[in-house]
Amino acid sequence: MMVLADSRQPILSVSSPIASIALLHKESTTSTSADTALPSDTTVPKGSSALLCKHAGNPSPSRSDPTPLKAPSRTTKSTSFASNKRRAIHENAKRNQRQLVEGKGGKSALSFMYKHQLDVPAVFIAAVLVGHFGLKMPLAETFLFLQNKNPINGLYSKTWTDLNFIFFWIVAFTFLRAFVMTLILRPVAVRCGVKREHQRNRFQEEGWVCLYYSLSWAMGMYVLRNSPVWNSWSFWFKPAAFFEGYPHTQLPHIMLWYYYVQLAFWLQQIFVLHVEVPRKDFWALMAHHTVTLLLIGGSAISNFWRAGNAVFVVMDLADIILAFSKSIKYLGVSNRICDGFFACFMISWLYTRHYLYGYILHAFMFTAYEMIPFELDIGQGKWYCRELAWLPILGLALLQILMVYWFGLILRILFKILKGQSAEDDRSDDEQ
Repeated sequence: MMVLADSRQPILSVSSPIASIALLHKESTTSTSADTALPSDTTVPKGSSALLCKHAGNPSPSRSDPTPLKAPSRTTKSTSFASNKRRAIHENAKRNQRQLVEGKGGKSALSFMYKHQLDVPAVFIAAVLVGHFGLKMPLAETFLFLQNKNPINGLYSKTWTDLNFIFFWIVAFTFLRAFVMTLILRPVAVRCGVKREHQRNRFQEEGWVCLYYSLSWAMGMYVLRNSPVWNSWSFWFKPAAFFEGYPHTQLPHIMLWYYYVQLAFWLQQIFVLHVEVPRKDFWALMAHHTVTLLLIGGSAISNFWRAGNAVFVVMDLADIILAFSKSIKYLGVSNRICDGFFACFMISWLYTRHYLYGYILHAFMFTAYEMIPFELDIGQGKWYCRELAWLPILGLALLQILMVYWFGLILRILFKILKGQSAEDDRSDDEQ
């Protein structure tokens, strides 16, 4: 699923990227920029007027210079205002980071987890592995493997010990995200010459998202292609197959494993969303994560696994392209190439998140009503009754409303490109 979320944050120090702002850097196209800084190795003599005039980009004229000082142009004023605004936002973000790191504002537990995203998960994972492979503890096995297997047909059913499996993957994703971003992606950014700290941070975030969604989409398509739902590469699924043989209380191992890992990832994303600097669309992201978790959990409880798998794959593809295009932009790839990837992202968004997704919503509104008799029998896994049938429709519709909102932001970026500007994340302008 897409995460226009960008809930990704580097990890381990007080100078962490959590203090930085998700402003996609746009290089100045004019030599008269009012935000030119002095080189880091420049020594400014005490009392020099150069320091006072560094935002003008030129040395201050001496008192004997008869040339009158010119009033700053409108472009200079607007650029200076934008720079001051970014600086104020950055300082506010650093204050928020200090509060998080110091555990102020009732966030002491969150602060602890923020500062220990590598070591605490590593200890837990090691304990589980030792408990299973070394001590042969039955409890440790429930964290690593699905349990409720039918010995006759080899299919798996839900059981309470699946909660241990989900919790293990929540912890594992916390560790993997910290490890990949800090020890792999950050050195890549340094080696590729990314000098600005906030750009390194954003490259780490987008790189992790691109990596995860690439793997999850590939796995989801594999599961989909090996299920009765698969149709063709032009139209991935047969909506009626979502409900054939309902309820689906026994599943292949790969489908149940994939579903639970996805649920764990989205539960871990709630933690990530709360430790990063909020974006302008923070509440839209929070609503998206909440609705997504309700849909995943609800479909698992009510045994609509096949439809849930289809939702996963239609949501993930656009996220891969967006995260990749933003990653290469931070590495300094030309705007022309990045704009090309943005065009691919926009096409994939329309095809998957509105066209294909629309068929899933339509299936629950009409096809399910025609194929599944109303019956509530929890013992047999039947949850489709008049009182509950509207819930998946509501959840899917709310998610579509959020995607329409984000598509409006995408159109704003498209208009910028058509005006000759580069593609930038429109949500980043007003981060606080």
